Amino acid sequence: MNLKRSLLIGIALTMMLLATACEPKKKIYVAPKPPPPVAPSEKPPLAAVEPPPSPPIVWTAASALVRAGVPKQLRDDQPAQSLLDAVDLSLEKFAAVDPAALVRFGAEQVTVGRLAAGMRAFRDRLAAMGLSEPFFAYLRENFEFFASAAAEVTFTGYYEPLLRGSLRPSPRYPYPLYGTPGDLVTVDLPQFYFFKEQNGFPQIKGRVSNNRLVPYFTREQIDFQNKLVGRGLEIVWIDSLVDIFFLHIQGSGIVEFEDGSRIFVGYADQNGHPFRSIGKYLLERRLIDRSQLSLQGMKNFLKEHPEKIPEALNSNPSYIFFKISEQSATGTFGARLTPWRSIASDPRLFPLGALAWIECEKPVLDAAQRITGWVKFGRFVLNQDTGGAIRGADRVDLFTGHGELSELVAGGMKQKGALYFLLKKEP
Repeated sequence: MNLKRSLLIGIALTMMLLATACEPKKKIYVAPKPPPPVAPSEKPPLAAVEPPPSPPIVWTAASALVRAGVPKQLRDDQPAQSLLDAVDLSLEKFAAVDPAALVRFGAEQVTVGRLAAGMRAFRDRLAAMGLSEPFFAYLRENFEFFASAAAEVTFTGYYEPLLRGSLRPSPRYPYPLYGTPGDLVTVDLPQFYFFKEQNGFPQIKGRVSNNRLVPYFTREQIDFQNKLVGRGLEIVWIDSLVDIFFLHIQGSGIVEFEDGSRIFVGYADQNGHPFRSIGKYLLERRLIDRSQLSLQGMKNFLKEHPEKIPEALNSNPSYIFFKISEQSATGTFGARLTPWRSIASDPRLFPLGALAWIECEKPVLDAAQRITGWVKFGRFVLNQDTGGAIRGADRVDLFTGHGELSELVAGGMKQKGALYFLLKKEP
């Protein structure tokens, strides 16, 4: 009995072991190892965004001149007689103007009579005192100073070039200097109904073709496509097209003939196309570097590379027409220009004929007449001229006369300075 019971127990245990062995094994969850930490990727730097260019300042006659204090150090580096002569030439022109006519000094309007009376007072004291400290003290006490509203004024120079020419064309003198064409039309836009109530429209120039006004011929069409040949417009013939081009920039000059006689030629009109700087054109195309950016440097480049002359000259479509003058360089104001005393400025902004004082830099020359540096100077001048490239309250052109020194200074001058206009205080 015990044996049988033991046998049954053994069988039961064996069955339990077999059943346990047949059960599926339980899975044990093991959490996966976290991945190694990865440094956050750096965002690529944002591309630098250049601020949009500032819109150009729109100068007006009311905003271009502002009342200013007297300059700290009034002085003058030229002879008093040249200043007396320049003042007299302006006064002569003012004498023919209605004294009640108005002239703008910035936001103020003054009569020509007041302006001229103040210049006569200036002249009388100058003649009595000379360019002395008592004279400068008189100006500080009795004159108001109006400064250009521009942060800086850039001063360049212009001169009266001497060209070689002939009254007849020849292989030696093949390039004509043209007078004003009869088909050049000037249109004063503000006279037309569409423009009457709008500001800022200048005169435009053109010619009539098929009953339509079209732009006048460009420099390329005149000089290289012979659009004006055979019309009897030639004043004289010149030996160098490059010299004619730079005469256009200066606005007036002297033509010397083979017998030594000379004539004066001056600005008569313009074709209506905008002035473009040949220096900027040559720089942008890397034909010259900045060390050559002077009148002499550009002339030398064109002389050494005659194949570049057409493209360089045609980069400036503006074209000047000339007339024979009875006297040397005459400004837009009508007065003969005085070397080192006459300036050109923007006639829309500054009073023509008026007395001014400039502070700028002039060149230092070595024994070989080379510019070795620049030094500051102060000088009284007369605003007697204008120029196609002289636009804005930040540009002034100083007339340097004629001759080698004048050309050297005018060709190398591009200096920063200040511009003031003088007006005698009212009693």
